[in-house]
Amino acid sequence: MRALTLMLVFLFCSVDSTSAQQLENIEKIGDFHEGLMAVSKNNSWGFIDSNGTLVIDFRKDIAATPEQSPIFSNGLCLIKEERENIFYYGYINTKGETLIPTEYIVATAFEHGFARVIKPYKTEVIGTNVLGKNIVSYSYHELIITTTNKMAMHIRGPHNLLYYKLKSQQDIPVIHSKFISSHLILVREDNDKFSILKIE
Repeated sequence: MRALTLMLVFLFCSVDSTSAQQLENIEKIGDFHEGLMAVSKNNSWGFIDSNGTLVIDFRKDIAATPEQSPIFSNGLCLIKEERENIFYYGYINTKGETLIPTEYIVATAFEHGFARVIKPYKTEVIGTNVLGKNIVSYSYHELIITTTNKMAMHIRGPHNLLYYKLKSQQDIPVIHSKFISSHLILVREDNDKFSILKIE
């Protein structure tokens, strides 16, 4: 009987040790949000669950700032992709799948089922340069989008967008809106006055 008990204890410990996951050399951690917490190493971010299991492997495209670690909100997390020296933002789900493509030049985490984003648009060809290449005019709009990437509200725009400055990380547009409740948006206008808008 004693031998059987010792064998069961040994088997339990063996299973427990092999199922445990150990994460080492972690440089930064976030906070648990919707059951997941961001962890960083080697300039990459991944996510663990409440058991310490790495559920989204470390990757370079998960977006973070010096002030804010990545989070999942409404089931989505910001990602970024650099193209021609410009960062574009989109969103992944908790499986690491891209649900909203990287098409925004500024984007926020989701709140109350909505995110605030700035989307660039190619507007028109306004001439040619000395090399005979088209000179294209760009603009941007500030939008509220849903978790399915549908536009819920147009906030501001169009405004001129200088791509050559954007490529040197200059004159990046700034979001002028913020949520003050689940369906109310406070918008700072160009005259420094404010408007309150309701998402229907």
